[in-house]
Amino acid sequence: MGAAEEGPAPMQLTRHTDYALRLLIYLAGAGEGRVQIAAVAEAQAISRTHLMKIANELARAGFIDAARGRGGGIRLARDPEEINLGAVIRTTEPPCPMVDCSACRLIRRCSLPGVLEQAESAFRAVLDRFSLADIIRERRASPALS
Repeated sequence: MGAAEEGPAPMQLTRHTDYALRLLIYLAGAGEGRVQIAAVAEAQAISRTHLMKIANELARAGFIDAARGRGGGIRLARDPEEINLGAVIRTTEPPCPMVDCSACRLIRRCSLPGVLEQAESAFRAVLDRFSLADIIRERRASPALS
């Protein structure tokens, strides 16, 4: 079966965002205690160095609380209900146009950029409706997702 017959490729977030969401989900399951980044990296098979960068980014954005030294580690800075998925993804996804129209000769008669902008807005609007708590509840509530 050729590529054209397989259907469209799914929208995909960056691996960076995937790992950030995994980290938040892991921390939500850990409760209020602090967790070592090395433990999360091992449990999720993610590079410790990469996960450290993600944790720093999430800490700067106020999603997690990080403490160094003895008794240090990371934990959620807010309740899972207060962590909006749209806000997380806007923090971790780089701004990137879906198409580059700068060299296109059809730009004057094409409305594709506007259509794609609406699609991206709809995508973000859906994410804005959900919190970290919602996706954890969905996971627990649906045995098919286990």
